[in-house]
Amino acid sequence: MAQTLGERLIAVRRRLGMSQEELATRSGVAQDAIARVEQNKRLTMRSDELGRIAEALDAPADELLGIRDFKGV
Repeated sequence: MAQTLGERLIAVRRRLGMSQEELATRSGVAQDAIARVEQNKRLTMRSDELGRIAEALDAPADELLGIRDFKGV
């Protein structure tokens, strides 16, 4: 199982066949911010950004945070 927020974000996004650009459009979070998280250059994320990304991925934020296993993707 992926360990960092970035690794978990990549795993879910790829399972859905979604590009960073599409995720950015759906979530309203800048594509460069998503890229930095996925590259582990940005290790934290504001809760509102995480919430919008989770909603765009149809995945609970606690799954992206690694609090529980992925079940929906």
